[in-house]
Amino acid sequence: MATLHNLKIKNFRGILNFEQTFKQGLTCIIGRGDSGKSTIIDAIACVLSSSWSINFYDSDFCNCQIENPIEIEATLKNIPDKLLTKFGMYVRGIKDDGTIIDDMESDAAHDAELAISIRLTVTKELEPTWEVVSYRGQEPVNISASYRAKLKAFTISDYSDRHFSLNKGNPLYTLLKGLENEIDNEENTILEMLREAKGNIDSVISSKFESVIKKVKEESSNLGVPTNDLLATIDHRDISIKENKVCLHEENIPLRLKGKGSKRIISLAIQIAVANPNGIILIDEIEQGLEPDRVQHLVSILKAYTNFQIFFTTHSSNVIVELAASDLFIMREDETKFLPVPEELQGCIRKNPEALFAKKIIVCEGATEVGMCRALNAYMQSVGKKSLTYCGVRLADGAGSNMIQYAEDFKALGFDVCLFCDSDVSEINDKKNQLNDIKVIDCQDGYAIEQQLFADLSWDSVVKMVDYRREFDGIENQAIFDSIYSVSTTKPAYTENWYTNESDDVRTQFGNKAKDKDWYKRIDHGEKIGEIVFDEFNVLGDDKKIKLIFQKLIEWVEK
Repeated sequence: MATLHNLKIKNFRGILNFEQTFKQGLTCIIGRGDSGKSTIIDAIACVLSSSWSINFYDSDFCNCQIENPIEIEATLKNIPDKLLTKFGMYVRGIKDDGTIIDDMESDAAHDAELAISIRLTVTKELEPTWEVVSYRGQEPVNISASYRAKLKAFTISDYSDRHFSLNKGNPLYTLLKGLENEIDNEENTILEMLREAKGNIDSVISSKFESVIKKVKEESSNLGVPTNDLLATIDHRDISIKENKVCLHEENIPLRLKGKGSKRIISLAIQIAVANPNGIILIDEIEQGLEPDRVQHLVSILKAYTNFQIFFTTHSSNVIVELAASDLFIMREDETKFLPVPEELQGCIRKNPEALFAKKIIVCEGATEVGMCRALNAYMQSVGKKSLTYCGVRLADGAGSNMIQYAEDFKALGFDVCLFCDSDVSEINDKKNQLNDIKVIDCQDGYAIEQQLFADLSWDSVVKMVDYRREFDGIENQAIFDSIYSVSTTKPAYTENWYTNESDDVRTQFGNKAKDKDWYKRIDHGEKIGEIVFDEFNVLGDDKKIKLIFQKLIEWVEK
């Protein structure tokens, strides 16, 4: 089966210009809604379609500019022999570096893979034409639906019910003909089976109607009409059942009545069987109708089909975590090609798969900061501001020292990036000061977020933060006291209400202990502490660093 090497798109739906060279194996296309992911899948399906015609509308032209034709050109290698024979004068070459060449008599063509290019053109008359093209001066030549069918490219989509019937052009029909080695034979297999069945039924009917036939023959003979070969059989016109009336069932239930997820998987199974041992499989939104465990199992199985070329889109983080970074390609609105995801982001992707679907990313130093940003999101909505989701913002856990690399990698992928972090490690401070085009929002010099909180919040909030940690751990008041003053040379006498009396020294001790003992190093802990912050946010002094931090985050989210 053919392999798609290069795709060019002009003036198709939301894409003005696009060109991409593809690899064997999986290509997972991700991005925000309306970025063009599904358009890429549809473009491949259209140019390789086995249908003799496809309906196009003015809305299929980019910005409805019908004066500019739609052009979709696919360059394919591993071409079936029948296509190479038919279109030998239009063969092109693909060099080891992926470059496409047309001079097949040059030295460069000596080791090049043979390829052909198929171009679909739709003008304002809305009549699609498919042609094989080259760039050696020949006029393009039409390629029929039957020859395009030999490429065996089908799409798994919401309209897969027809895949379970034996209509011509459907993958089940192609599978039947392929298994019979009758691809070019137009014989109606079902009709032949019915003819055979008719013969068997007729013999039974004749014996049952023997006395009737005898009586009719006698009376006909008396009336002067000989009927020596009179038989009782099924009329031929009553067995003219076409193959499109045959569809797959599970017991007595048509497969078209199964759930969406199951139907899509069975449709995919048919296409894999059709394309075997290799081929092109197209799936729009692979996760539709599937539970997280089923879609993860499906993706892991598809990864093993290394001889296939599989293209699919997704909005699911469950899909992302099953894939290697090299399988992921980001599609952005108005971009002319995909953005590949670097392998260095593999760990970050597994930890923050949702971030790849965002427009903007806040890289949080750790779980505490992620939780506090979740609290920020709730606060913004409570005061009538737009949510992080509305603004296209996702949170990514920077996993501590990896946050600088994560921020740089997300920026390289075209995301607008903000880094929310501590300022207590000089080596990290040096690196973040060298970041370009990345907004850095951090604590005051030498402070971690825990120390900043205990330094800036009201004493009532300090008490709430300590009580939360103490109650969560089930720690007695005395134990907290001993922990705070474990290394102090001026340990005061313990009293039950020792921490309800405001003291700068106790603030410092709490901040240091919260940092060193990871009091809030979980998202839910950070979210709870964030709630305490925003309970008093409006009355915090403007000179407080913790208030400035969140004001800057709000400004960045809303810009």
